[in-house]
Amino acid sequence: MDGNSSAPAIVISPLGDSIQAWNDVLLGIEEEGIPFVIQPQDDSDVTRCAWLAARRSPLLVGIACDRETLVVHYKNLPASAPLFTLTYRQNSLDRRRTGNNAARLVKGIPFRDLNA
Repeated sequence: MDGNSSAPAIVISPLGDSIQAWNDVLLGIEEEGIPFVIQPQDDSDVTRCAWLAARRSPLLVGIACDRETLVVHYKNLPASAPLFTLTYRQNSLDRRRTGNNAARLVKGIPFRDLNA
C-alpha cells in the first residue's frame, strides 16, 4: 500500500531496495487490518529511520529496514530504544509475527509471542 502519511497508517521506510525482502512483515500487518504507507529513506541508520517514521505516522508506529535488519519503533519511546529489532536470518514466521505485533501496537492489544 502506498500513499501519504496524513492517512492513518504505519509508516514504513525501506533503505534502498530492501522492502521486498521483508514481505512477510507487510503480510503480518495486513492480517491485522492496519494500513501502511511506504516512504523510502536515504539514511543508513535503520533505528533512526524507524523512529523518524514513527514520528511521521498518525498511528505513532514506524518501521525501517535494510537488507539485514528491520526495526519497529513507537513514537513515545526514546530514539535509541526501538520496540522490536529483527534480523533477516530469523524465519518467515517470526517476520510475519513482527508485522502482526506492529499492527497490534496500533490496536492496543497483546502481542503475539515470537517464540510460539
